Amino acid sequence: GGSIVSEIGRSLKKATFVIADTDVRALKKRSGIKYFWFGEEFTHGLGTGVNVELAKQAAESAKEKISDIFKDQDIIIFVASLGGGLGSGATQVFADVAREFGGITLGIFTMPFRFEGANKQRIAQNALKSLRRSLNVSLVIPNEKIFKVIGEETPITAAFSTVNKSLIESLESLIDLIYNPGVINIDFADLRTILKGRGNSAFLNTIEESGKDRVEKICEKVFNNPLLQNSGFEAEKILFNIEGSENLSMFEVEKISSHISNLNPKAKIIFGISKNTKLNNKIKTTILMT
Repeated sequence: GGSIVSEIGRSLKKATFVIADTDVRALKKRSGIKYFWFGEEFTHGLGTGVNVELAKQAAESAKEKISDIFKDQDIIIFVASLGGGLGSGATQVFADVAREFGGITLGIFTMPFRFEGANKQRIAQNALKSLRRSLNVSLVIPNEKIFKVIGEETPITAAFSTVNKSLIESLESLIDLIYNPGVINIDFADLRTILKGRGNSAFLNTIEESGKDRVEKICEKVFNNPLLQNSGFEAEKILFNIEGSENLSMFEVEKISSHISNLNPKAKIIFGISKNTKLNNKIKTTILMT
């Protein structure tokens, strides 16, 4: 969880980043990131191992300080790796505290590798079930999916960084939608509409393509994020944005939009179009479905 936030925090400038941990060794100072160390009277500055209850106790003892993190926030995104004590136990307390502020809460959770054993899988599944009840929306990245996006020779740090980069692209695009005015605009109220509710699953993806067949490529890939768990996913709300330079045509916008809306014509759909001269001959499509 901390390594994901560290990497995202270096790239995304329009959000505040906090890494929370009981293990003082995990809090390596990096610019642009705040650190929140808690539970020292329970863990004595160490991690919580696979002890979910210990992690919960540590977080419960810091509830007041946790609430200070969430004051005046409109949207809170939790990033945690489930299966260990801290991610599975403390995250629940943080999520419960965040609910008191009425902001939108989105969870991004990784699940253990199969080789980590049945116990960790069980802890992760129980934590996910409980967290979903506390959050508006959550999306799940099974660690096993990493093997779909890397080669056999990929070093381990580069493999995990591939996951981080995919998240950065999608989150950056999502945040930019709110900040940057478009030809047809998406604002925070639209994002709130898509994310509100309780216990929903989410799908997030950003596709960028160029060439004569750029629209076909986007249509082919827009619903396919190889890192996410999507079994049984049925989109009830869809928010998407199509971004291009001066040569983005109405025909291209219509073709991509129709392809997306055909997924479920009964879904609530919000869409935007924005210009970005830096894209040159590329089209970028960002989609968030819940």
